[in-house]
Amino acid sequence: MGLTGFRERILKLRAEQAKSIPSRVFFNHFFSIIYCIDCNEEKYDLKKIPFYNGIKIKNEKFNIEEVRKLLWNSWSTEYAYRIGEKIDNDDYYKFSLHWNFPQAYYSVYLSMTAFHETQGIANEQHEKSIKLFGNSVKDKHYPSAISFYTSGLKDEFEYSGLPNFKGFPKENSVLSKIECLEDAELQLATFLKTTRKKNAEDKRSRLQKQNHRDFRNAKGEFRKSFKKEHWDIIFKTIPITSVFNLLYRLRIKANYRDIESFVNADIDFKSFHSSLGQLIYYLNFIHEAYIVKAIGIAEYEKILKAFPNHLNEETALKRFEENIKPLE
Repeated sequence: MGLTGFRERILKLRAEQAKSIPSRVFFNHFFSIIYCIDCNEEKYDLKKIPFYNGIKIKNEKFNIEEVRKLLWNSWSTEYAYRIGEKIDNDDYYKFSLHWNFPQAYYSVYLSMTAFHETQGIANEQHEKSIKLFGNSVKDKHYPSAISFYTSGLKDEFEYSGLPNFKGFPKENSVLSKIECLEDAELQLATFLKTTRKKNAEDKRSRLQKQNHRDFRNAKGEFRKSFKKEHWDIIFKTIPITSVFNLLYRLRIKANYRDIESFVNADIDFKSFHSSLGQLIYYLNFIHEAYIVKAIGIAEYEKILKAFPNHLNEETALKRFEENIKPLE
């Protein structure tokens, strides 16, 4: 092989490796979330949360049928996600990402909306629902295991719920191995930071299409360069960035072009699938427990038992028996 051919091979290899980096980063980030949850000894002890103890139905027009439909949709979607565990095929894990990402998001979104229904705040606007979740996290309505978030203006982000995070080191690699809680929280802080920045960039793009008056130059055109003062106008309108923003970001990546970077990546697809499944399981546990607290265990059991048992025996039924019943 000539020198030219060798160089071409090296360049091609580097290009392929570069394509896989985003997916390897996402793998690390979601593994970090599960690492932090697993390390939290109080993750199932909801009684220590004052908000949980005071939950009751607040919806004046409450209709339990709406809760049933939302929960059944959530459980059906979670079951569809977990089918891959029964198949246990590496190629399946890889090529199922197109629908796995939306499944993960919608399962937890639906269970959260079912809880919001009991509180009279359910709506069909995803951004509004995510904002409600973020505000609840900020108000300490959720277990500390998933109560991490970031807020603030450009270059002034503040990180909460990550007690071991002390700032970003000079040599911070998002591809580093996670060997301790400090490593995991650093990854989470990075994930929150990049997601908040991306939310701001997406909003800037929407404002540019509108030629928003706040960002016009002297010629009446949308300014090409943004100073901190301009970015801050945008950041002031962006709610805190939480785990739900991370899931929503993953759902958006389910389009064909973004998914290709995942499919071509050199990652453990089975572990990625498992980590994401564990996050679905935990978030659904929380909202199901909150629903039980609101409507009562007897009403919840009616909804649970009317659903085909073989579809949720490893998910909702298991959560109810092992983690929710002991809370009552």
